[in-house]
Amino acid sequence: MAQVDIQAGPFRLVSLMSREAADEMGLEPGSLVVASVKATNVVVETPVRRPQAHLPT
Repeated sequence: MAQVDIQAGPFRLVSLMSREAADEMGLEPGSLVVASVKATNVVVETPVRRPQAHLPT
């Protein structure tokens, strides 16, 4: 098991997940994540990285 602590502004969220899931997500201290909270459940995801649009100059 892995304990994932998330700092969200002044709040701290804690999620327990399998070590395998944390490793597959590439989580490490300082990782950017998205947390979805519903009642007592916290779902942790890594954000989708989209290529930056190049605007004409």
